[in-house]
This record gives sequence, C-alpha cells and structure tokens, in this order.
Amino acid sequence: MDKKTQIDSRGKRIGKFVLKTIVYFAILMALIYLYEYSGLTSVHFIYNEF
Repeated sequence: MDKKTQIDSRGKRIGKFVLKTIVYFAILMALIYLYEYSGLTSVHFIYNEF
C-alpha cells in the first residue's frame, strides 16, 4: 500500500485562510448585530411608563 502525502499548494492555503477569515468575520458581525438588537442598554417596554 502506498501512502501518498498530499501537500497543499500555496494558492490553496491562501484561499483557505481568506475563506476562514471571511467566515469568522461574518460570525463576529452577526454576534455584534444580535447584541445590539437585543437592546441590553435600553429598558424593557413594560417599564417605559414608570
């Protein structure tokens, strides 16, 4: 049985890095958006009249 080790080309490594960076950035932006959307800094609607 021959064991072949496949070495990724430089372009593939750069492509994987860019793709991972974009995915992580999108996840980070989604988390920031959800944090802002949750309104943690504002009071809840039930307390607006008090």
